[in-house]
Amino acid sequence: MALLKGLLILCILNAIFGQEDCPATTTPCFYENIGFYPSGNNQANEHYYIGGLFGVHEMPNDAYSCSRSAIRDRGIINLQAFLWGIQNIGSTISAGGVALDSCSSSDQNIENILSFETCKVTLGETNPVSPRNLLAYVGPDRSTQVPAVSSLLYEMNKTHISHAATSPRLRDGDTDSFFLRTVPTDVKDVLMMKELLGKLNARFVIAIYQDDEYGMGLFEAFNSTMSQAGVCIVYKVKMTSTNMAEIAAQLRTRIATRYVALLMTSNNVKMLFDYLRSTSVPFPIGQFSFIGTSSWGTLTDVTSGGGISGYTVQISAPTSIENEVNQFYSYLESLKPSQNMRNPWYDKWWRSKVDCTTGVLADCEATKSLVGKSYRDVYTPFTLMAIKAIKKGIEAVSQSECVGSAQVLCSNLLNQHNRGQLIRNAIILATDSNGRRYFQDNGELADNLVNFKIYKIDSTGNYNVFANYDGNNFILSSGATPVIDSQCPNSPCLECGEMPSTTQPTTRSPTTTTVTTTTDITEGGKYTQVLMLSTQEFTGVYADQRRDMYELRFELGHKWIIALGVLAGVGLLAVLVFEVYILYKLMGTKTGRQWRTLWLGQLLLFGIFLSYLVLFAYLPIPTDATCGITRFGVGLSYSIMFAVLLVKLMVILTSKSSEQSILADDIASPNYLKGIYQFLMFVFVVGVQVVIDAQWLILVPPRAVKVITNNGDEAWVCNHFTWEAKTGWRDMKNFVRTGFENHLISLVYIMFLILMNTVVAMRAHGIITNHRESIFIGIASGFCIPIWIAWGLVAGLNREHDVSHEFTDACMAFGLFITATLVLFSMFLPKVRQLVNMGVEGIYLEDDRESYYAQSVIMAPPSYKSRPNSVIYVNHTDPVVLSNGDPNHLKHPGSMYSGHSAPVYTKRPEAMYATASKSLKLTNDLSGKHPQQQERRRPQSEAGYLYRKSRSESGGTVRSLRKSRSQTDLGAL
Repeated sequence: MALLKGLLILCILNAIFGQEDCPATTTPCFYENIGFYPSGNNQANEHYYIGGLFGVHEMPNDAYSCSRSAIRDRGIINLQAFLWGIQNIGSTISAGGVALDSCSSSDQNIENILSFETCKVTLGETNPVSPRNLLAYVGPDRSTQVPAVSSLLYEMNKTHISHAATSPRLRDGDTDSFFLRTVPTDVKDVLMMKELLGKLNARFVIAIYQDDEYGMGLFEAFNSTMSQAGVCIVYKVKMTSTNMAEIAAQLRTRIATRYVALLMTSNNVKMLFDYLRSTSVPFPIGQFSFIGTSSWGTLTDVTSGGGISGYTVQISAPTSIENEVNQFYSYLESLKPSQNMRNPWYDKWWRSKVDCTTGVLADCEATKSLVGKSYRDVYTPFTLMAIKAIKKGIEAVSQSECVGSAQVLCSNLLNQHNRGQLIRNAIILATDSNGRRYFQDNGELADNLVNFKIYKIDSTGNYNVFANYDGNNFILSSGATPVIDSQCPNSPCLECGEMPSTTQPTTRSPTTTTVTTTTDITEGGKYTQVLMLSTQEFTGVYADQRRDMYELRFELGHKWIIALGVLAGVGLLAVLVFEVYILYKLMGTKTGRQWRTLWLGQLLLFGIFLSYLVLFAYLPIPTDATCGITRFGVGLSYSIMFAVLLVKLMVILTSKSSEQSILADDIASPNYLKGIYQFLMFVFVVGVQVVIDAQWLILVPPRAVKVITNNGDEAWVCNHFTWEAKTGWRDMKNFVRTGFENHLISLVYIMFLILMNTVVAMRAHGIITNHRESIFIGIASGFCIPIWIAWGLVAGLNREHDVSHEFTDACMAFGLFITATLVLFSMFLPKVRQLVNMGVEGIYLEDDRESYYAQSVIMAPPSYKSRPNSVIYVNHTDPVVLSNGDPNHLKHPGSMYSGHSAPVYTKRPEAMYATASKSLKLTNDLSGKHPQQQERRRPQSEAGYLYRKSRSESGGTVRSLRKSRSQTDLGAL
């Protein structure tokens, strides 16, 4: 508590009296790896510092290996320009500079700033820099790092000016009010691209952009600008390190388009070029004309491999800064490591550039230099502009706010609360040597300082000026004429939503279509053109794009496929376990004519097995094959499962025996629906869904196409969706019906089967045939209804979600999995329980005690094995009823297993002969009429008797079932 009070008091004092120097009692760490130029005056109110945030090293693999990462040319050159500018750009107040390496990481930038501002580290050993005297920052140099730095410096009331962050997405809210930039945004680059494509008469273009803040912001600006200019993007893709093979394949199919806009940094451009050159299948790289941004500029490293042609847009330095830029590069080319006292990374960089990584430094300095080894970074002028703007702004505000000498910074400017807005406003109003303001009021570079040069790249990799932009006019250089024509890969151009004329003459019926035939050599002969209404709807699309690669959705970050794949594999294993157990129970039995009790269960297992197999088609990124499998396989799997359940219910309904058949001593098997009728019913039920799916496959062949999702990204989806002629098929937001909605419509018949199964199961719930199997069918079907409602609503109500295409696929897949699993366990777990718990006589009577005649006992000939040597005898005489014995299974009275819990059999009263329905017919053995024979067989208990007739029974009055390994029928398992 005392510590909190102390901190609160300190904050109040800072707010009242201004930020103080770091306490003398603290012992902060000392940063050695900094670029440092000290101020010439150490008096607290007579000097200030400018901070620099530069990505000297590439981003390391971990937080401890920054110094071992490669040095960025851009980072080291602009840091050296920063130190040179602090020293050489004039100022009436003594100024110093301190530059920090961010290692191209936002986290490192935040760590550098916080550690210094909170006095945890010290910058400068002899005369340490005070946080209150560091008034502004230059940087960061990457768009991805700006948001975090802006938010932090906003809280500290300090202005920062980026010299290289060009993304247009960086201004969003009050936290960006202290963020300025001397570099034009990517919108300006895109405008130059639009002007260039206009001069080249190109109506079609391909766009490839990188997957980060810079790439996304650049693409958004490019997409919007091209749309307004009437230039169609026939193919757009986000490039990653894993999809370059796919990009190469897609480019091969679009050679006719020619122009490819590369919306990425120079490193990524070079990586793509290197891949295209090294691909095992020769890539026609020379047939494309690549268009690059200012990040590429005129870097010879990008085109060093040769074979590249195209254009690059490059920011040009304003004339007011050209003198300083030329002076700096003259200084840099002559700078030796032994002369450098301010930049700790310069030695290593210089050695790598002049090829002097080993040997004596003095020998290298004597014979080598940077002349011809370095390059002029496009952002260097804007680093120097940022320093000039800061210095002029601080000078101006010191004159207006401080009384007395202009070389004094009064406490009003050094106060943490006051200085931020005052210095920011003064910097924004600063002007160059021509009297032009550096910034607009919102902190962007003034339009009159925006200059561009457009370079054309020849086959040898050289850059030649193609056009100039002076802020007002786009002027082609002499002899600059386009030589490549741009075309859409298809005609009409489906990728661009291009359709034939949709206007209809008033004299023609709105539904009339006009068909004309023409000849076009470029199309290979004759083709037909059909005029359609703008409101005409189409299902499916046939874009000229193929996805033959099989990559998992996991590559795109869709982690739900992990759960789906694991669950589908477990489901397959469960089906196999059930099947193996059933086959084990069938070993040693005579199936013979009992196929009618087996085939339905086997088909049900097959339908469930097929459902789990279909789920694996959802794991890859959609292809033509997987689209066809999911569209046909889902409906087929559902239809097989619910068709089997419906046939089972029909068998149960037709197996109900009457009281008359019992009294007539009819002990034949129940009146099952004949096998041929069962088969025909199954084929008919499944055939309806097969026809639905087959018709859809024929009319709309499955195809994986690339569309624009709700969040603006591109994604592969199956062409199940419906679109309108006037809106085109590319934009998912405009779909009349999504692929999920159309797929759900194709399953309406399955919904009907589920409902019918539920209703019929309720009707048959009182029938005990097959151990009350109708109850379990009702459970399987009834619980499917809420499951279907759930996954259908989740997918349908998220249509506007950014990743709705993933919602729909996931819901369809998991809906199939849950339904198949419910059917599997609802139908087969009870059967396994019956097989496992069967008594020593091979009879399971748990649900047969209230039957007409213990129906599990008197059933069709055996189909499944139970425990061996069990038999029961039945005759026509002496019907009896069960008393209160509560038996677990039947035993004849002489059984060695009979005990206190054995059932007691009593003769049924005569009055019950006409009306009673619950009876059991006993043989002489069960009634004890053969004591000697029974005694002889007693050690075997229910071992059974051979099939024979006694003399007294020769008239056929006594029947006994022959010895078998099972006398129970578990139904159509």
